[in-house]
Amino acid sequence: MIEFHADDYGMFPAAARRIIHCINEGSLNGISLMPNGLYLDDCMRLLKEECTKEVRLAIHFNIMTEKPVGDPADIPDLTDDNGCFNMTYGKLIKANYIPWIRGKYKKQIKHELGLQLDRCMPYFSRQGSIRIDSHRHFHMVPFVFDAIAELIEERGLEVSYIRIIHEQPKFYRGIAKFEFFKPVNVIKVMLLNAFSASDRRRHKELCERVQADFASILFSGHMTYRNVRLILKNIENRPSAFRENIELMFHPGAVLEEEDLERINDAEDRAYMSDGLRDKEAEALIRSALI
Repeated sequence: MIEFHADDYGMFPAAARRIIHCINEGSLNGISLMPNGLYLDDCMRLLKEECTKEVRLAIHFNIMTEKPVGDPADIPDLTDDNGCFNMTYGKLIKANYIPWIRGKYKKQIKHELGLQLDRCMPYFSRQGSIRIDSHRHFHMVPFVFDAIAELIEERGLEVSYIRIIHEQPKFYRGIAKFEFFKPVNVIKVMLLNAFSASDRRRHKELCERVQADFASILFSGHMTYRNVRLILKNIENRPSAFRENIELMFHPGAVLEEEDLERINDAEDRAYMSDGLRDKEAEALIRSALI
């Protein structure tokens, strides 16, 4: 099965409706719930009332932007003076290799992710199992993955999927035909693939049990119709080279309303979510349903 998956569901009702449109009229069949989304509960009501198809749910752990679910005072190393997350990949990578920093970060991250699980658990009751990914894929950093693995074991969670990012060239055969290639994404791929190798060594049984093939990092934010069509053609031409389950990641939930944009505290997220490429990704999901 190919899962066409949208991240960042639950931030704003207008953005949620754009994602629901991609479910109802397109190929979108999976979404990730932003556990610290200001309007998550409202957006979940919209999903129940307006979505006409079945859709897989995942929890989109977030310690990178917006405010935590818990008290910022309990996670002082993860938040700023305004009580918003101020975590970066640089800080996480530093913590991963410095034991005394790693210990205090891990404790605070595990505490907050536990609360994020609590907030989203009621929405997984019908699905029967948890699916996991994260905002900007921070869950792949090895000590963070350790914390998540501990939560899974301690709580006895039934987890059917974790986004294990290991980009493979087989998805991008004929890469010269793709559009919107950004060299910086090669660095992201190398970093996340290295984290993936470490995570799979440390948690071999868990990773093998819950993973699928995954593509999108090389063209993250640029999953246009042309790029999606080329990826699907590569899958169709060599089906034996791929796992039975494949996830393609999209971000079609454009945030265009001024009042909503003003509520996004992170400048990078604000620019990304209002970029015109969000509409192109939504278009790709609608058109790919016709392939």
